Amino acid sequence: MYKFLHNRWIIAGMIVILAALSGFGIFTFTKSDNTDAVAPLQTAKARSGDIRITVSGGGYLMSADRVELGFLSGGSVTNVNVQVGQEVASGEILAALDENSPRLQLAMKELALQSLVSPDALNAAEIASLNAKDSINTSLSSLQYLISRTVFNSELGLDAAKADLEEKKSLNASSDQIAAAEEAVSIAQKALISAQYYYENVYIPSVLKYTPSSEEISLARAQLRTSELALEDANLYIERLSSDEPCEDSATVGSFTSLLNQACLDIELARLALDGTKLTAPFDGLVTAVDLAVGQVVTSSPVISMATSEKFVQFFVEEADLGGLETGLPVNIIFDAYPEDVFEGVVERIDPELEIIDGTPAVSIWASIDLSNTNRVLLSGLTAEVEIVVGEATGAVLIPTQALRELAPGSYAVFVVQPDQSMKLTPVTVGLRDIANIQVLSGLKAGDIVSTGIVETK
Repeated sequence: MYKFLHNRWIIAGMIVILAALSGFGIFTFTKSDNTDAVAPLQTAKARSGDIRITVSGGGYLMSADRVELGFLSGGSVTNVNVQVGQEVASGEILAALDENSPRLQLAMKELALQSLVSPDALNAAEIASLNAKDSINTSLSSLQYLISRTVFNSELGLDAAKADLEEKKSLNASSDQIAAAEEAVSIAQKALISAQYYYENVYIPSVLKYTPSSEEISLARAQLRTSELALEDANLYIERLSSDEPCEDSATVGSFTSLLNQACLDIELARLALDGTKLTAPFDGLVTAVDLAVGQVVTSSPVISMATSEKFVQFFVEEADLGGLETGLPVNIIFDAYPEDVFEGVVERIDPELEIIDGTPAVSIWASIDLSNTNRVLLSGLTAEVEIVVGEATGAVLIPTQALRELAPGSYAVFVVQPDQSMKLTPVTVGLRDIANIQVLSGLKAGDIVSTGIVETK
């Protein structure tokens, strides 16, 4: 029994040792008379070479921007100045409508404004100003009679003190200034209380001989405010009529200025309608469609299409290739129409959402294209194959992928064959990698022999 157990432990120990050695790929078997041949340990030489990592996709040539243009309103076409394929500059007139009716409308609105700014209108405003002053005096006298001049002046004093306090707070005045303003408010409140005591106990019994209702007092206050607003309206109207540009100030206070503001607005709308008879290019670009002719009656629907001269390629790659992609990476572009030409560009944008292409999720990418050294006709919609250069290195130290051992996430090593054929576990820093090769940034030099386990490497 003891001998049997002893032999079991020896066999188990040999299995553990052999398993450990096979895990690191550092052992070899040689053929003997009593055993079958086992695959020998394979090695590879670290070499100096080039590595290039790319991602490919297909897409189309697109204009940076495309717009459809229409007139602001309908009318009869009098001019069509462009044709499909024509390059135009920003602000250039593409087409025009008959402008007789809009021009007539503008003239009528200008006449209406003239009636409001004529000498007769100025005289009417000056008369309105005088009448408003008389109304203020009458309304003020009525209010002061109802509440007494003492109470009226005390109310004015309190309002002024409160306004001064709010102004100092808004201007972040010093604490002493704010304290002084608060004291002024307190004094004004006490003065008003005193005036109201005089009003109730002296003024009403001896002067009014009755107690006015709150409605009567409110009506007197409203009449005074209405008269003040009428004076402001008339004076502002006079000021605007006396200026060279009465439409510059659009303040609305009362009937006079409201009429003037409406007349100014009507003129502005009429001018916009007249300007709207001309269809202009919003940017430098190419005319891609023209759907109108002279004599045709059009509405506000689009009639001319434009695209910018600047071109981009929109293409799609598999979502599995997203890792490592970023803006600024160089691209190589080949159009089906010109398979012998390779155009260079740069990744400008990676769309934030996947798109479904032929039922498969894909990453949408936009790349600029350098057209400075070509005379090829590149039409929007051309089919293109695009290669993104994710990374490349020349003269790099390269080893087969089978030689790399991952010790921990982000930590790697290789077994370097020593002169005495022993193996040395050597940490390395890696860079680019493709299916077959890995770039070693540090830890190896070209010519070093590394183990690839039992996988044959050519």
